[in-house]
Amino acid sequence: METKKYPLSKTLKRMLANAWIENKKLFGRVVLYMIIAGIYPFFAVVLPKLLIGVLETNGDNVEDSIKQVVMIVGGFFILAGSFGFLQAYIHDADYNKISRLRLNCLNVTFTKLLTMDYKYREDAQFLDQYNLAFESTSSNDNGVEGIYHKLYDMPAGVVSILILALLIGWKNPLILLGILLNIVVGLLVEKTANGYQYSMREEEGKAHRRKDYYYKTTYDFAYGKDLRLFGFEKRIIDNYNFEISQYVKITRLVQNKQLRLGVLSLLAALVSDALTYGLLIVGVIRGMSIADFSMYLSAVITLTTLLITFSKDVAFVYKEGLYVEDFYRFIDADLGTKGGDREALAETLEVEFRNVTFRYPGTEKDIFKNLNFTIHKGEKLAIVGINGAGKSTLVKLMTGLFEPTEGEILINGIPQKEFDKQEYFKMFSVVFQDVKPIAFTIGENVSCASDDIQTAQILNCLERVGLGDKVKSFDKGLDQMMLKIIDENGTQFSGGESQKLMIARALYKDANMVILDEPTAALDALAEAEIYKDFDDLVAGKTSVYISHRLSSTKFCDKIALFDGNGLAEYGNHDELMELRGEYYHMFSVQGKYYKEESLG
Repeated sequence: METKKYPLSKTLKRMLANAWIENKKLFGRVVLYMIIAGIYPFFAVVLPKLLIGVLETNGDNVEDSIKQVVMIVGGFFILAGSFGFLQAYIHDADYNKISRLRLNCLNVTFTKLLTMDYKYREDAQFLDQYNLAFESTSSNDNGVEGIYHKLYDMPAGVVSILILALLIGWKNPLILLGILLNIVVGLLVEKTANGYQYSMREEEGKAHRRKDYYYKTTYDFAYGKDLRLFGFEKRIIDNYNFEISQYVKITRLVQNKQLRLGVLSLLAALVSDALTYGLLIVGVIRGMSIADFSMYLSAVITLTTLLITFSKDVAFVYKEGLYVEDFYRFIDADLGTKGGDREALAETLEVEFRNVTFRYPGTEKDIFKNLNFTIHKGEKLAIVGINGAGKSTLVKLMTGLFEPTEGEILINGIPQKEFDKQEYFKMFSVVFQDVKPIAFTIGENVSCASDDIQTAQILNCLERVGLGDKVKSFDKGLDQMMLKIIDENGTQFSGGESQKLMIARALYKDANMVILDEPTAALDALAEAEIYKDFDDLVAGKTSVYISHRLSSTKFCDKIALFDGNGLAEYGNHDELMELRGEYYHMFSVQGKYYKEESLG
């Protein structure tokens, strides 16, 4: 993924431009809030001066003093209360509008994940970078939304600061210098600390990803049975605690850095306070009234508080802006290969691997080296071999999920790269090894759509794979939700039923070429053989690929390709490979004895 640097100014400009596009009215409300919230602190500064001034002016005239105090306090509560109510009302009303801006960014992130090339999903380095981008859109208080909230509040702070700075500066500009000393040092400390924290983000992201994996495993339904029956609980907890300790080590380094820098900030605050309060005391000695002293003291305290808040907000925007830069780098990165402009072919497919070499991203080991073979039109090819021989990788290459590191794949003589990516996907119906229904309805799981569902065709496909009666048993039929994640009344299919559901999906798509990547591994040998035979009848005439560790299930195929750890080792039909008396012969003989004993038992 690209590592282009985004200046903070560019990041903020882009955020404001996005906000303007999505909600122009929000900018007008920011101006209104700025005026109301900006004036509001001034009331609390002036009130002590007015009250003390009344007492100083009226002397022993208690009755007049009480009347004036009541009027001042009453007016203060009415005016300040009105401003305070409007401030809170506008701020609360706009909070959800700001949250919506973040959620729109999160939607962009999800869209990017769904449209990027599949190869990035198996790239650990990319996953770490994605986690950094995701962090900036996953919280109400940090990242994108955190900055929007600060940008909403900060203009009001600027108005308050200007009013109080003019008031104090008119009396004694040196007081402002004392306050600014504290703020500038504090801002530099925050900037340095935040920069160090950001420099640790990749290590922190890796630790968080590993920690989060173990946490999610504890509540993933798919792992529930194994964790309990095989005693994985202690291992999971131990690993989780270890990753927490690694995460804490990183955060402790950041905290120690902040603590050391905090000493400088504290010293600056002490010097600033001594200077400002000393100047006010000198003013009293030279004749400043108590009323004015109280006002200026209140103004200094309020201004200092506002400036500290403002400086922290600036530091926050700087720090979180770095993470938002990660987000923009992610969504701007070219992670999708559109391919050419060719549309999907209508005819039966021929697939040729020509001098194909492939290695996974971030690795140096070649899975295939100069691989050459052809799957002819209408041919039924079985791919067999030991675990780790690259059978599933071959499918990912064939279907365009991965691209060759070297060499090329041709479809009916046309280079794979010339096809539009989405058009290319239309030509393949695949059932993969790891079958996981989505938390949609049964009908949507088969059709992969929520609109224009062909009910009769879906039911026909389900009947063909043996799930017809199962679906009819549900009151909602095809509208029955899968899994219990979204709907607590959702159904949980067994492993074998889930595999049949995925086969029904492949049948429904009715693509030019069909691939079964060991989808029946959870079924017994007889059930697998029956499904493969039935499936072969259903896709008659189409080019088809069958991957299975049970060689008896692939005898019916026209050709069989046996892969070992070094690539394509044997190729031919069943009889030809048996005559070779090589690895295929050995595997078939061993499995034949097992299935014979199993059938007798």
